[in-house]
Amino acid sequence: MSDALQRLTAALDDRYTLERELGAGGMATVYLAEDLKHHRKVAIKVLRPELAAVIGAERFLREITTIASLQHPHILGLIDSGEVDGTAYYVMPFVEGESLRDRLTREKQLSVTDAVRIATEIAGALDYAHRHGVIHRDIKPENVLLHDGSALVADFGIALASKATDGHRITETGFSLGTPRYMSPEQSMGERDITGRSDIFALGCVTYEMLVGDPPFLGSSQQAIRARVMTEKPVPIRLLRERVPPSVEAAVLVALEKLPSDRFASAAQFAAALNAGTPGGDTTATLAMPSGKTHRAVAVAVGLLAILAAWGWLRPRPHDAATTTRVTIAMPSDRLLAGSDKPFDISPDGTEIAYVVESEGQSRLYLRPLNDFEAHPLVGTDGASGPFFSADGRWIGFAAGGILKKVLRTGGAPIELTRFGGTWSGGVWRKDGTIWYATAGAALYRIGEDGGSPTALRLMPSADSTAKEGAIGQVRWPSLLPDGEHAVVSIAHDTIAIVTLANGETRSIRPGRGAQYLPTGHLLYDETEGRMRLAPFDLRTLSITGPAVPAFEAFRSPGGGQAQVAVSATGTLLYVAGGFDRTLVRVDRGGRETALPYPPRGYRFPRISPDGTRLAVTVDPRPSQIWVIDFVRGAAIPVTTGPHSIGAVWSPTGERLAFTQFGTKWAAWPPDHLMHVVLRDQMDSSSIYVQDWTRQHGLLAHRVDTTARSIIAFALGDSLPTRLSPPAVNEWQPAVSHRESLLAYVSNITGADEVYVRPVGGGEAGQVSVGGGVEPRWSADDQMLYYRRGSHIMAASLRADSPFRVLGAPHDVLSGSYDFSQDRNWDVAPDGSIILIRGDPASI
Repeated sequence: MSDALQRLTAALDDRYTLERELGAGGMATVYLAEDLKHHRKVAIKVLRPELAAVIGAERFLREITTIASLQHPHILGLIDSGEVDGTAYYVMPFVEGESLRDRLTREKQLSVTDAVRIATEIAGALDYAHRHGVIHRDIKPENVLLHDGSALVADFGIALASKATDGHRITETGFSLGTPRYMSPEQSMGERDITGRSDIFALGCVTYEMLVGDPPFLGSSQQAIRARVMTEKPVPIRLLRERVPPSVEAAVLVALEKLPSDRFASAAQFAAALNAGTPGGDTTATLAMPSGKTHRAVAVAVGLLAILAAWGWLRPRPHDAATTTRVTIAMPSDRLLAGSDKPFDISPDGTEIAYVVESEGQSRLYLRPLNDFEAHPLVGTDGASGPFFSADGRWIGFAAGGILKKVLRTGGAPIELTRFGGTWSGGVWRKDGTIWYATAGAALYRIGEDGGSPTALRLMPSADSTAKEGAIGQVRWPSLLPDGEHAVVSIAHDTIAIVTLANGETRSIRPGRGAQYLPTGHLLYDETEGRMRLAPFDLRTLSITGPAVPAFEAFRSPGGGQAQVAVSATGTLLYVAGGFDRTLVRVDRGGRETALPYPPRGYRFPRISPDGTRLAVTVDPRPSQIWVIDFVRGAAIPVTTGPHSIGAVWSPTGERLAFTQFGTKWAAWPPDHLMHVVLRDQMDSSSIYVQDWTRQHGLLAHRVDTTARSIIAFALGDSLPTRLSPPAVNEWQPAVSHRESLLAYVSNITGADEVYVRPVGGGEAGQVSVGGGVEPRWSADDQMLYYRRGSHIMAASLRADSPFRVLGAPHDVLSGSYDFSQDRNWDVAPDGSIILIRGDPASI
């Protein structure tokens, strides 16, 4: 027995007799004792001396009077408290029975009735505590005692300890406030201003575990668990346990939302939602999910690590039978799925898949019958993107090099229909033979299936729309409704709208993108970052008629695009499964790969600092944030915590970062008076992609407008951009050599994407890549130019002085199943090693 415990035992021997230790945690040790005055068993909790020293025993005892004031049938009360030689303790009733953890260990899962009842009792206790200004901060099964089956919430000590020191000094000493498996994202991030919604998140985790048998977030270490809490969404409960009522699953998923503002406002609201639709529950609650075969079919498709063709996923079946056939198509590393917003489509009868792959620097259209093991390339479809089937399934439309074409499903030479300006943003083929397509402008275009001159349909807000005159722009990815007279479109990546094709009247119906109508009477749409939701939709009123519910996560296409999903008229679902479980790896110059020792997260756009000691990386999900990994210290920290921020680039000295921050144009870190960038010609930030930071020209970017891509430069602060590309020439992805004498970039002047180099001040350009190339990166000595061709990283030796020239043919540096779905999803370190990302599926 320690000296401190001996002194405590001696000091308490006139009131309590310590019998044995019941358990020990990170902050305290609990002893079973006999209350000599009242002849009853009690539990005495003794704070660890180190913690008592940080808090101060006297201050803690002042705060602990808060527990004594909490009188609730589901809160374990306080009997006594005190301190002995600086060691603080408090006394609680000893509960005969077991903890919720003990019961879960024994039973693994609870009945739905018991799980909802226990969660409701815990919610009642938390609601009461929150209304009295106390947040628990450590809700977990160990801190829920079961007395005659009823829940008692125990151990508000962490709340009091944190309140006594503002939490900060405790974490500095190495103590953990909370348990990673149940901690909210904001608590995991160490935010000081924690609200009751953090407890609601923890209770959502506990309820999930009672129903499923495991917490929603697991990992091999505390760091891995924290990473999953902050970046991943839990697997829907009904995928793992189908008999859980939809209303219960929906309530738990709302409690587990990443942002506090997206959770229930109070624990009482969570309890009401849990009981909505359950026997004896409050049927007036509005939180609900589609019932019957529709939701079961959704659950079957959730969480697959590939694109699935779910035959009959949404097709009504007699007697509520749910039959699902799953098809997984492996994608060879030299034929990756091309990264457009919608690189595939399903035939109307649901029997064939048309999709675009990238091979040897060129995209091509492939056709894959579901009853065949092989995919077949369609001849003449080089450069294809955005395929879509005709209404009768005979033809496949696609875009290539600014030309709308069609090709027979059975093969043959493609037929040119029309040339278009702007960025291809999807097409649909109506039953009357007309094709409607978008080019990211404020119009839809109509053309006959035999070609000719397109007719523009200018979109304008309808009379009942909240949008203002002229507010509609960047129309994308039209999808026809069953009547053929209306289409659902995405506007500027963040709004779903209904368009009347007869007159262009457009009415916004909700935030989101990529909506498609399902035969079950629902809209399936991308809420954000590939989080798919279902909402009931009335074809008569053309409106959403009920709450949207989570469906599954699909892979989000590059550049903030929508999820990659397609649905046939017969109910076949095709999608790339999403998720944010990606790993950073380093491949050295000898070809040896090493995983970087950081938890899996939603990594993309890695950028090495000029000295090679740090890595800036974008971390999903939305709102994405910029993290910096310090290789020397082994630390990974977020440097932004506010608006959606992506695509960081280092300053030439490595002292600062610039990145795109939505809502404020561009931003810099560390923040100062140059925080925000304003372009005086009011260019839209969504069409500007920052690529590099130079001494001479400032930020280097490429701009995408309605006709072409061009390279521009601008400075931090109020800036007028300078165009570095010749007029009417497509150039993008600029990278300046370290001496800032040469500019590498990509152009399709020959009809294929190739890497070129020219002097920064102007002069003759030379082609570097052979057989296709994108995403150029310079070596530290400017003697080597790296670029990507499909799944291969290539390199070409250069003579960087004047005149510039390529020395020999480019050679293959590495290849493999890395995540090349995003532009510049890799980087070259000063030592010649390459940072890449693993984790996203390479299959459909």
